[in-house]
Amino acid sequence: MDDLDLRAAKIRLLCTDIDGVLTTGALHYGPEPGHTKTFFVRDGAAIKWLQRAGIPVAFISGLDSGATVNRARDLGVEDCFAGFLDKKPILDQLCAKYGLAYDQVAHLGDDLPDLPLLRRVGLAACPSDAAAEVQAACHWVTTVPGGQGVLRAVAERILKAQGRWADTLGKYGVNE
Repeated sequence: MDDLDLRAAKIRLLCTDIDGVLTTGALHYGPEPGHTKTFFVRDGAAIKWLQRAGIPVAFISGLDSGATVNRARDLGVEDCFAGFLDKKPILDQLCAKYGLAYDQVAHLGDDLPDLPLLRRVGLAACPSDAAAEVQAACHWVTTVPGGQGVLRAVAERILKAQGRWADTLGKYGVNE
């Protein structure tokens, strides 16, 4: 196992930013207050795989958005924090809730507000188009840009490192 797989094998909670990670970061405004976002469906499937494997997923977003809250509800993400630019207290709260050390947590982020978390967690990952400072702080810069399946790639890596990928494939009739 390489260092990245050793880190992934320890993960018991996956935290993720939203805008620029689960979405492209584009916000669509219309005549009504608020905005819409587009989420990548494969990330949603990967969230369900992690949940079934006993690994909760938490959304931690600096933008207070109804779209984020709705997506969390649709996926059964119980820990949804929208409108929190200071993300470290949220990480501490989640570690206390689940009885975890930082090295048991993964975080996906793309911009400067994510740095305090990325510098603490056991597995720090980002999309290929993340800010340069974020890429420098991460253990893994994925080959996938934001909004195109970043969480899906990270979830697969975690499940493989934990020996759970075959179970996921088996649910779809695929034998490894």
